[in-house]
Parts: sequence; C-alpha cells; structure tokens
Amino acid sequence: MQKFKHLLLRLVIPTITLILVTQLIIMTREITWQAIWSSINDVAWWQAAILILLGLLAVLPTLYNDQLLSRWQGYQLSNSELLQRSWLINVINLNVGFFGVLSVLLRRIFYSDQARKNGVKPFLQMYFLGQTGLLLSAVLVLFDLLVWHSHYFSDEIGWLAILIIVGITALAVSLSSRLKAWDRLTWPVAGKLMLNAVVTVSAQMILFLIIGIIINVKLSWLNILIVFVIASTIALISMAPGTWGAFEVAVLLLISLFGISRVDGVIWLILYRVTFNLVPLLSALGLLFFRLSKQINHNFRGVPHYVAQAVVHRLVTIALYLSGILLVLSGTMPQIVERIPLFNQLRLWPITYALANQLPSILLGFLILMNARGVANRVARAYQSTIIVLSLTVVYVLFFYRHLLPLILIGLVLMAVIFSKKTLYRSQFIHAWEEQTIDGVIWGALIAGYLMLGFIHVPSIHRHFTHVGHLPSIHWWWLGAITIAIVAISVWLLAQFLHAKQRPLGTEFDEKRVQDILSIGDNHYTSLIFLGDKRLYFYQVEEHDVVGLQFRLVNNKAMVMGDPFGESRYFAEAMQDFVEAADRLGYVPVFYEVSERVAMLAHEFGYDFFKLGEEAHVNLADFSTAGKKMQNIRSEMNQAGRAGFEFKVLTPPFSPDVIAQMQAISDEWLAGRDEKGYSLGFFDPNYLQRGEVAILEKDDRIEAFASLVVSHTEKQMAVDLMRFTASAPNGVMDVLFVNVFKYAKSQNYETFNLGMSPLANVGLHRQSFGRERLANLVYQFGSKVYSFEGLHHYKNKFSPKWQAMYIAYSRKSSIIAVMIGLLKVDNKGVAHAPEIDLRYTKDNLDEEGN
Repeated sequence: MQKFKHLLLRLVIPTITLILVTQLIIMTREITWQAIWSSINDVAWWQAAILILLGLLAVLPTLYNDQLLSRWQGYQLSNSELLQRSWLINVINLNVGFFGVLSVLLRRIFYSDQARKNGVKPFLQMYFLGQTGLLLSAVLVLFDLLVWHSHYFSDEIGWLAILIIVGITALAVSLSSRLKAWDRLTWPVAGKLMLNAVVTVSAQMILFLIIGIIINVKLSWLNILIVFVIASTIALISMAPGTWGAFEVAVLLLISLFGISRVDGVIWLILYRVTFNLVPLLSALGLLFFRLSKQINHNFRGVPHYVAQAVVHRLVTIALYLSGILLVLSGTMPQIVERIPLFNQLRLWPITYALANQLPSILLGFLILMNARGVANRVARAYQSTIIVLSLTVVYVLFFYRHLLPLILIGLVLMAVIFSKKTLYRSQFIHAWEEQTIDGVIWGALIAGYLMLGFIHVPSIHRHFTHVGHLPSIHWWWLGAITIAIVAISVWLLAQFLHAKQRPLGTEFDEKRVQDILSIGDNHYTSLIFLGDKRLYFYQVEEHDVVGLQFRLVNNKAMVMGDPFGESRYFAEAMQDFVEAADRLGYVPVFYEVSERVAMLAHEFGYDFFKLGEEAHVNLADFSTAGKKMQNIRSEMNQAGRAGFEFKVLTPPFSPDVIAQMQAISDEWLAGRDEKGYSLGFFDPNYLQRGEVAILEKDDRIEAFASLVVSHTEKQMAVDLMRFTASAPNGVMDVLFVNVFKYAKSQNYETFNLGMSPLANVGLHRQSFGRERLANLVYQFGSKVYSFEGLHHYKNKFSPKWQAMYIAYSRKSSIIAVMIGLLKVDNKGVAHAPEIDLRYTKDNLDEEGN
C-alpha cells in the first residue's frame, strides 16, 4: 500500500501536465503558426523592448523576499552574491515551481552554507506568506463577481472560493500551538512579506494587462485583471509545474466568454510567457552557467577560462567577418531598396537613389570587416570602434530593413563583442603579412563581386525610373567610384584609429646597459649588438638589468638574433617577459640561430621550431695540422711562408692607414654587392674598432683580414668579418684560420667557432618534420643558389664538433612569413655602427669596479 501511494504521488505531476498539454493542443489545433508569427511580427520593436523590460521588472519584487530573508536570518552574503542566488531561485521557481516544494528546495540548496540553525521553516513561512497576494486578489475578485459581474464568470466563482477556503483553512491549522508553524517570525517581517506578495501579483497583472492593450484585445482592463486572477487561481490549484498549461487553458476559456478569438489569445499568452518566463529564464541559465564555469575554472586553475576565452574570441571573430561580408553582399542588390520606404522619394535622382540604396550597407560591412581584423588581433581600441559600428548597423537594420531576424543576429554579435571585452588587450594594431593575405582575398573578392553584381543589376527604366530610359553606364561608374572612395577613406580612418601611435618594442642601443650585462654573461653573437642595427630588450630583477635580447622589428615579427645574454638562470623568465611584452604591443617574437636549450624554452611558450643547421666548433686543445688529413693545409702554410705572407693580430684603435687598406679590400671583395647585416657583421670602422683583427700581410700590405670576436662565458673565439684581395693565393683563408686557431689557444680560449653551416644534417630521417625534409632537398640540390654542401665540406676539414642551431617561431605565424621576415632583415639596417663610448668600455668598467 505504501509503495502504491509513492507511485501515485510520482504520477500526479506528469499526469496533470499531460492532460493540460493535450487540452491546449486540442484548443489550438485550428490555429496556424504562420498566422501567429505574422501577428507577433507586427509588434513594433519599441513595444517588444518595453514588454521585455516590464517582464524583468515583474520578477524583481520576488528578489526582495530573499533580501528580507537574509537580514531576518543573518546571512553573511555580499549584495552581489545574494542578488545572484535570489535571481536563480525565483526565476527557476517561476518556471517549474510545484506548489512551494521547489521554492523551499532551491533555497535549501542555495543557502546551505548559511541556513544551519532553523532548517527549512523560514523558507516555508516565506512561501506561504508569498501567496497572500494572489489570495487577496482572489477575495477582491470574488467580491466583485458576487456584486457586479457574476453573469460573466458564474462557473469560475467556485475556483476562487476553493482557493480562499484552502487559504483560510491552512492559516487556521498553522496557528495551532503544537505545530509552531510561525515560530521566530516577527510581525514586521510577516507584514513586509505580505506587502511584497501584493506588489508581486500587481506587477504580473500590469504586464498581462499591457500585453493585452498592445495586441489590441477588445476587453476592458477590469475584465483583463479578473481573467488573470481566475486563471492564476486555477493554475495554482491544479498544481501544474510553473502553472504551464493550466494558466493557458484557463485564459483561453475565459476570454472566449467575451468573443475574443483564440488566435489573439495564443498571441497574448506567447508574449506573456516569453517576457515573464523565457527571457528571465534565459538570463538565469546564463547566470548559472557563469557561476558554474567560474567554479570549474577555479578548481582547474584557470585552464577552462582560458580555453573558453579562446573559443569565444574565435567565434566572435568569425561572426564579425560573416556579418561584414553579408552586409557588403546585400549592398550590391538594388532590390533591397524596395523594402525601404524612406528612399522612395529619391527615385527622381538616379545616382542619389542608387547611392542611398547601396552605400550604407557596403560602408558598414567594410567597417565591420576592418573591426573584425582588429578584434581578431585582440586590439583594445577595436572594442570601442566595433561597438559603435555594430550599434549603427543595428539602427540601420532596424529602420531600413524592418526585419526581426537580421536585427537579432546583429544584436547577438554586438552582445558577444561586449562580453568578450577582456580578450582585447593589445595597445596597437599591426597588420601581419599573413593577415594581409587573408584580408586581401576577402576584400578583393567583395570588391570584385560588388562591381560584377552592380553591373548585372544596373537599374532599368521599367523597374525603378519610369521617366528616363536605362541608367546610363557613366552614372553607374560614377556610383561605383563614389562608393569605393567613401569606403576607402572611412576604412583608412578606422585603420589609423586602430593602429594608434605605434610604439616599438624594446629600446635603442645603450652602451652602458649593454656592457653591464655583457660583464655578467655573453655569447658568440653578442658582438653583433655593436652593429647598431637591432633593438634591445632588457629584463630586470630588482631594477637591475640581468638579461638582454637583441632583435630587429619587421612587420609584426620581432626577429631575435641568437641566445639571450646575461645571467643564464634568468633566461626562461626573461624570454617569457619578452614574449608577453611583445604580445601586448602586437609583435610576435622569432628566435633565430638559437641553441637547443633556448629552442626548448621557446617551445614551452607554444612555439614550433626546426633545425637550421649546425655550427662548427674546433676544440683548440686537440687541433693539430699533423696527419694525412691536414697535408694540404700544411702545404698552404709552407707556401704562404715562402711567399712572404706574415700573420699578425692587430689591436684597436687602428690607424687610418690600416682602416683604409681594409676598406679597399672589402670594396674589392664585395664587387658592388650590398653588405649583409643582422646575423653577420658588415664593414664599418666603428664596428671594427671594437675588437682585434687578424691579418695576413705581404710587403707591409694587408692581403686578407678577419675580425675576431670572443665570448668569455663560452671561452670561445670566432671570426666575424672575413675579406681578402682578388690577388691573394688559393688557401689564404686556410692559412689565416690555422694561425687564428693558434692565437686563440695562446689566449686560453677552449674552442673556436667557425660559424654555422646552413641546413647541414637537417631532415635526414623519414620521420623528420616535412619542412626539414624540404630543407634537406634544398641542401642537396640548391648549390646553384648557395653552396651549402661546399661550405659544410670546407669547415669539416678542420675536424670540428658540430652543434645544432634552431629557429623557433610562434604557431600563429606562417613559416613562409617568418622566412620572408628573415630575408628582409638580412641587410645593414643602419648607415653606420654606433661610435665607441670610451666611458663604458670593458677596461674602464673593470677599473671602476676595482
């Protein structure tokens, strides 16, 4: 028997709901949804906005109950937290509440961290007092019916009587001292709850009444209120979840007494449910999703939030691009003007008429596309301009198209942009080459489509201009030219706004700061700093420079040359700081010719990498010209000695005569070619004066020279600039190198760096990256362009140890764009290297330190 009772209770709600839904379907089966949708579409946008606002306001009084509950029970919740919980409880209860059960259950769940002492009793008390508004309304309506209007609602008087009797009976039973139903409830609190219950019902009545007025229901306001109270009473007694179904059936039956059509009744109910139930419910679901996502994000240390932001940002970008494209395409169709009554008076002026038809849509479309690129690049300024352009688009669609669907779509995009504001953080806009390519294709296709479709749809005499024959072609060309000019100027102005005042990353060359960091740690590429063709980024710890990076800016790429220098234990922090600083300014770092360690650090930031080649390092302690392998080199050394060549290492400052001789050799060696830079030294007196130069001279005339660079941290020497005369004998550089090896060893350096052999030992395996396999083909078959194999063979004869070097680049960058960037920075970049500031040379700094 007990199981049968439980089963019966479980079947009550589904059975009631099924009966009500079935009855509702039977009552509305003759109504076509097309007619309903057409009638709803006739509601003006401002009327719809007022109804939505009133629907939200009708829910607000229910929130006061929870404010009162919080003060009454002493909850320790902030106003924001209490408001969020209250909105969720009341909106969900309004939609699926079942005779107070859900109201109590939701408050027990949402206030579980607060309500520990008094259990659910305050929730029950609040619910029953919350029904006094409807009970009082039922009493007033019953009195009215018995005195004045009983002939209309004679059959419904019983429902009101039942509610009143149930209410009085429940009150009488609750007053029993044994139940203690009203324990700890004070009169002031009870009075406020009952007064708010009246306000709540009144707000719902007003909303229902105004909807009836807007759809022009021929019913007096008093009868509308009576219908609402009786329908609400029936719905409450029927125990339908959220009163869904019961309220609708009751309203349709009651208004039929006055000859109101069921079509009008259904429209009335749809608007009521949408404004009072669905719109608040959507907001509550959005709030619930926000709270849950916030909690999940906290539990998983911010990863879900980051992923969600990335997905939303991508979706917003796609939506903006699609919106812009659709607007531009719609602007090429002259038929659109037929929907715009405002333009009818312009038909007597063909160009003005056509321009007014096309220009707004096309202009707004291209402005949205420009903003879409700004949003895609996460530019902070794009937020303001996108909001303005989308708002203008909403106004344009609202007043000229007068269709709900495009208005909703643009409105959703606008809301998405507003909520994604935090994803836009970059202070300036830099249009990357990859992005220019994509945008160029889109814009080019749209412009071509505009011209093509515009030509196809040139207005003709019998369609629009009844007094002037076909639109002359010259007019159409003028129209196209004017439209394109206005669009081009507007987009250019918007682009200037997005670009803002461009701030380059890092700082210019600073002798003192460079020398200070180099005294901590250097590498074999740090000598390139003194070319002055790169910018510098300094990472500080406690306001002291500890790590530096040298780089050159090209487009949106920050091309970093070599490993960081300074204190090696801070390399990871410095690289992260550099990547983040570059990102805020819209730059994407590329780490060129870096060691495996730095490539792996870059990989931690989401960077791809591949092997560029290998550097040849000669172990000076093991190097010897003895043996069969070095026979040719010994022969070259002997021939150079017999020919009168003498090896010397010159120490700066160099005399004007020495500089002039090296300049002549350099000019002859270049033979009119431009100097390289960035990763290679170029001939400049200021640059050469910073280090030793090894020379081979004959008869007091220099025949070959090589600038020497050193790394004290790596205990390594290397050759940078190498030049020789055309008359110098074969093997002159071999002779120079062998002598430099001996000199470096005498100076206690451990290795000599012969430089990198590009693409050496890259992509040898079938499992290598595709780009590395392609590089291997270039290495093998690209000798006509550059002697890759010849260079590797030349360096290999000195029996070096090979060390892999890499390039690391962001996955957001195309490898093709990266390579183009490297080609563009492969030049001097400056007219002259900076002069030596003698105050900050290493010797002076050492003296000051001592």
